[in-house]
Amino acid sequence: MGLDLEKIKTNIKRIFSNPNTITFVLVLVLIIIIYFVYIYMVNRAVAPVTVPYCTQKIKSLNEITDEYIGTVQISGNFVTANGSGLIQSSRNVKGKYVAPGYFIPEHSFFYTDAVADSSIQEETAFTNLPNGYTIYKLPVTFHSTYGCSIMSGNYIDLYFKAKDPENEGKLIYAPFIKSIQVLKVIDKDGKDVFTESDKDEPTPSQLWFAVPEEYYQLLKYTEDNSKYAISIIPVPRNAGYTENPGDTTIANEAIESLILSNASTKQ
Repeated sequence: MGLDLEKIKTNIKRIFSNPNTITFVLVLVLIIIIYFVYIYMVNRAVAPVTVPYCTQKIKSLNEITDEYIGTVQISGNFVTANGSGLIQSSRNVKGKYVAPGYFIPEHSFFYTDAVADSSIQEETAFTNLPNGYTIYKLPVTFHSTYGCSIMSGNYIDLYFKAKDPENEGKLIYAPFIKSIQVLKVIDKDGKDVFTESDKDEPTPSQLWFAVPEEYYQLLKYTEDNSKYAISIIPVPRNAGYTENPGDTTIANEAIESLILSNASTKQ
């Protein structure tokens, strides 16, 4: 008995004209696609990736040579989780330099923010000062620099803190000077914390920055704490503040007047 082709064609048309059949086929195709996409994503996530790491601590501005570069295999999902900041090829770090204000710890991976394309020679804090500006050295501690998170090149604000003896010792706390660029962070040995110190965890002792001479004089007046017990507190700001700095200005004229009046009573 031969095959009835017409009957077979009719049955096939009947099957595929049935909405339930079409729905079933579409769902089946979708499940197959999802399955293969899932398998691809899992394999990509767990597949090992070879990335460079730092074999020993490198200080700011030093060249990254072969002796500092090792490689290690890590899972692909770690690379994905760390985004584009993680450098994934040794050729993208070899011959480059540690960016100013950064150091790369031993066994750390390399990240784009900490790597500079070319050598940037460090200038001393007294080079290229604008006319009428003077270097001021503000005493600080590890805690007042927010765990040594204030770095050379950052723009910060200064806040004024004091106790008013004429008002029951009430606390005065207010902005004082805004938009000041930090030139150096110095430890107790007089070395730059980020570029010169040999200690694994150096402790900041001074922030060096340049201010107009009249602001320098105001800061010098605050060093006499006999009446108000004055403290000048550095306050870090976000990256945008440093990328788009404003002019260095007095933030609170009332604080300026208080300092000047206190200074005039001693003359």
